[in-house]
Amino acid sequence: MRSRIIVCTLAGLVGGLVGALLQEALIHYQVIRGISGDCLPVPPTPGQVRLLAFCVGGLPGMLLGTADGVVEGNSRKLLRGIVVGLIGGFLLGYIGMMFGNMLYNLLGGPADMSSRLGLGSFLHEVIARAFGWSLLGAGIGTGAAISTLHPKRIGRGALGGFLGGFIGGFVFDLVAVTAAPLQAPLKSGACYEAGGLSRIIGFTAIATCTGLLVGIVEELLKEAWVRVLVGRNEGRDFSLERPVNILGRDERCDVPLYGDPSVGIQHAAICKEDNRHVLVDAGTPTGTVVNGQPVPPNGKVVLRDGDMIQIGMHRILFRERATASKVRPIGVETPRSAAGNPLSPMPSHLCPYCGAPKDAAGNCRCTVTPSAPMPVTDPLGGMAYGSSLGASAPTAGVGTILGRLVGIEGPIAGQIIPLEKPNITIGREAGRDIVIANDPTVSRTHAELSYVNGVWMVRDNNSSNGTFVNGMRISIQELHPGDIVQFGSSRFRFE
Repeated sequence: MRSRIIVCTLAGLVGGLVGALLQEALIHYQVIRGISGDCLPVPPTPGQVRLLAFCVGGLPGMLLGTADGVVEGNSRKLLRGIVVGLIGGFLLGYIGMMFGNMLYNLLGGPADMSSRLGLGSFLHEVIARAFGWSLLGAGIGTGAAISTLHPKRIGRGALGGFLGGFIGGFVFDLVAVTAAPLQAPLKSGACYEAGGLSRIIGFTAIATCTGLLVGIVEELLKEAWVRVLVGRNEGRDFSLERPVNILGRDERCDVPLYGDPSVGIQHAAICKEDNRHVLVDAGTPTGTVVNGQPVPPNGKVVLRDGDMIQIGMHRILFRERATASKVRPIGVETPRSAAGNPLSPMPSHLCPYCGAPKDAAGNCRCTVTPSAPMPVTDPLGGMAYGSSLGASAPTAGVGTILGRLVGIEGPIAGQIIPLEKPNITIGREAGRDIVIANDPTVSRTHAELSYVNGVWMVRDNNSSNGTFVNGMRISIQELHPGDIVQFGSSRFRFE
């Protein structure tokens, strides 16, 4: 969630700053002395207005349009966002500026500095100008969102842009008065134009606030999305906005799953039916698995928030606001077909996660065995020897790396935690071996990891929100490389 908001905000900031600097270099602003003796700005020509719209509308729109491509790592969406965002931001930004100026005049924004005297008059003008600039922000947000080709996303872009433009426009006028007056008389009686700094700060503020609010509105109003937990796009979120969202190896898919030959070009689809999301298998040879249960070829499964989808080596978490709860354990319930009937259990000779046949040792295509030995620290200094999780079990002791947990969701996502003791406590309370302090769904003494006879075991300590392994709530469970372990709402991959 936060990644999209950050990307949109940075896109607005960079686009707004570059556009503001560019328009200052290309547009020659002038002032003249009015009848009353005040220095008044010369209205820009139509050509200057179009150039201004290109700089402060087109450039922020171009960068904001690339947000989907950056967040999802999709070069096709990135290129489309650049082209459509630039053109849409320029055209709709230009229209927004025209109507914004009309709205500003209708709201009675004063034209000269003398009428700004008094707090009431000043606030009246600031609010009037903010409403005017809000239409520029709406134009930028709408132009950038057109690249998504989805009506709801376009509406969210317009709403976020309007709110961001209003806030940025409010800042614009405050800066114009605080930083420097727009015009100021020289001792000789001449006038000079001194509004460059306020315009640079103001236009940058409008674009930045537009990007921020577009990102926030987009995240708050999206209905469903998936997150890749294991795979090439690990950690990336993909919104499910279309009636039919394709998952597959093709870059044109809504959820691209690269680098895995066992994934079909168009492997499966998540469709919206009767206000619920349904996963449909495309009948590929390797199949699709939901919560450890295979989906029948060309069959359907009704999805709930927290369901785990397995396609080839990819593990994908489904999220949906309509079925979300405070704590979202993965796959607690048995998946059901579209008709409401429980799916048949996985045969014992097949892996419950990838659906492939097991060999004599119980391994399958999703079995993870580290190719490089794990370094183990010699108490006397240096690296004494190497070991791997697939080799014979090393002697347990402090300093021996017996495995590791990789954070994939929660407060410590992205961190790698080596398991160097045979008994490891996990919880929110200080003093635990692994402290998950900022996750309120984790109990003070949530769970324990134990290394016994070369095998890691995880045991739940009667925690409030439970411990899960590969989506199933457990009391005590043996761990295997590649397992997804969840404490409260925090998830880790065991290696």
